[in-house]
This record gives sequence, C-alpha cells and structure tokens, in this order.
Amino acid sequence: MSLTTKSLFIISFGALFVFIFSAIWLNSEYSDAFRTDLKHLILSELIYINPLPSGTKVNAIYVLGGSQTNIEHRYKTASELYHKGICERIWILSRPGITEYSVSLGRNLTNNEWSILKLTEFGVPTECIEPIEVKEGFFGTFTEAKGISSLIKKRGYKSLLLISSPEHLCRAEISFDKFLKDQNTSIYACPVKSGFYLTGVEESDSRALLRDLLVEFIKLKVYQYLLVR
Repeated sequence: MSLTTKSLFIISFGALFVFIFSAIWLNSEYSDAFRTDLKHLILSELIYINPLPSGTKVNAIYVLGGSQTNIEHRYKTASELYHKGICERIWILSRPGITEYSVSLGRNLTNNEWSILKLTEFGVPTECIEPIEVKEGFFGTFTEAKGISSLIKKRGYKSLLLISSPEHLCRAEISFDKFLKDQNTSIYACPVKSGFYLTGVEESDSRALLRDLLVEFIKLKVYQYLLVR
C-alpha cells in the first residue's frame, strides 16, 4: 500500500468513525448548544468569500455543479451579475442525462436544456450561455477545477468568478488555485443563499444540516492534505 493510499485510508476510516459517532451523539437531547457552536465553527472553516472589487469585470462566470435545486439558485445569482454587466459569458457544467418533462416539446428535457432554459428565464441570452464538458473523476470539484482551468489557459482568460453554495466555495477555490496559481489569473468567489450574496458566516443559512456540513468539512480536509498539496 503506497503512502498516499495509506493516508487516504486512514483519513477515510477516521472520518467515517467521526461521522457515525457524531450522527448518534449530535441527535441526542443534550447536544443542542454544542451542535449550534459546532455548526458555527465548521462554517467558519468552510466559507470562503473573495468578492469582486467595485467596478471589476471578469472574463467569465462559472457556476459549479450540484443538485438541481441548488443550481437554480446559483443560476439566479449568475443572471443578476450578468445584468449588472460584470461579465458577458456564463459557463455551466455540461451534465448528461434528462430531467423534468416539457409539455411544449413532448419529451423530457436534457439537463443542459433545462439549465439553458432556466438562465434564459432569468434574462440571459442563449448565446451568452456555454455548457462546458468536463471529464468525469472521483473528486468532482477537483475535476471541474482541472477542466475549467485548462479552458481558461487555452482561451487566455485572466479572471473568473466562481458561484456555489457558501460551504462549498473554500474547497472550490483551493482546487482552482492549484491549477491557476502560476497563470496570473484572478479568481473570485461568490457564495449564494437563495439567490443572494452572503457577506459572512453570521449570515449563513441556519437551515443547513450539521451532518452535511461535517461531510463537507471532511471533503475539504481530504482536498487540503491529499489533492492540492
């Protein structure tokens, strides 16, 4: 077993133990105060904010992948930025498969069709929306960062704005930084809460489940210590 494989096994096993223990104990009647404090502590580690300076424009906005509900909120934020003139192009993750049924088309929409439809409903012209195909990988965000960074280098872009949920952006930013840190590319990060910006941990969505934050925290540590070193 290689050192990297062994380290990954130890981290994964330890994370599983912590997750199971937390799931049992944190749902007990004695843990409300501790659960709140722990949630705030984890959010302070996860949330990364690097907003655009006033008057700054970027070459492109990239909306990171996620669940359909989360993506719709991110598309709304991306469209608001587009209408403010911050960029002229919105990149979205090209996703295979189909989604909800379209009465007008008489068939299910593909995921890309659904994405483009949502953005056009928010007022973004079709020609300004570009689905980007990214080779699949085990570590999704890391794979997205590698593929999008390659495209940025190819096109000679010097700025990019990432849009995702607040607890996801730290992991996204360190992934993009790994591939773009020597390219003199400015990376900005915009967290989203129901279509609106966050300016700090104190404004984070209190409805976020602690178990989901714990999983995201574990993923962040795997990225920091194994992938982006």
